[in-house]
Amino acid sequence: MTSRLTRTAGIVLAGALGLAALAYAGVLTWFYFHQDDLLYPAQRDDTPPSAKGLADFTGVRIKTPDGETLAAWWAPPPPGAGVVLYLHGQLGSLGSQNYIATRARDLAAAGFGVLAIDYRGFGGSTGRPSEAGLITDARAAYDFIRMETPAAPIALFGTSLGTGVAVALAAQTQEKGVILDSPFSSALHVAQERYPWLPASMLMRDTWDSAARIGAADSPLLLIHCDTDRTVPFAEGAALFAAAHDPKTMIVLQGCAHIEIWDQATREKILETLRAWFAPA
Repeated sequence: MTSRLTRTAGIVLAGALGLAALAYAGVLTWFYFHQDDLLYPAQRDDTPPSAKGLADFTGVRIKTPDGETLAAWWAPPPPGAGVVLYLHGQLGSLGSQNYIATRARDLAAAGFGVLAIDYRGFGGSTGRPSEAGLITDARAAYDFIRMETPAAPIALFGTSLGTGVAVALAAQTQEKGVILDSPFSSALHVAQERYPWLPASMLMRDTWDSAARIGAADSPLLLIHCDTDRTVPFAEGAALFAAAHDPKTMIVLQGCAHIEIWDQATREKILETLRAWFAPA
């Protein structure tokens, strides 16, 4: 009787373990096929800058080398001024995230040219997002600035996911400086911390290894991170800062959350830094 009960218990346990394994495999499969939805939760809308009160901006279309068309907001620089290429985060689009319009307005009001783009698959841009695709988009935006204002110096300003794009672009181009708002050293690291029960290194196609790329960028760096950021932990920004070349500056903000850096004091520091980078040699 005892052996029969033992065999029955073993069968039940094996069945339970089998069901658990199937369920886990199902979860892994779901994450693998939906990872782009998690990393690039793009919103499809095409908002002109005038709808956000940006009177100094015009909506432009930028062609990429691989045939996509990017929606962008463009404010040409005054004579002798520099241009900020703004690369937004993973959520929404130019028109759906108010912080983008606020920053674009403030940068233009400070006397800089500004180009803000929606990556492929975001806003009014065509295509589907991917790591290689977003880097191609940023390079197309950089080349647009070079074509429109050949003599204007350029600085890169990336936010959250846009920091990975900015670092990858900075490794390819010459710019006066790079501003990173709430950056990660690697999107894979963030995924591993957020989903410790997933083998993220086996599942993720786009790892955005900024720590490996930033060594190829030799422009001055201003990195800003909130110490209580729960979306991209502060340790990620600190690790990226450690991997970067001098000259570099890090601003640590106390008690704020993800991308909450645009208060008056920090905004003025950013504008002051841009003025210094764009000043004639």
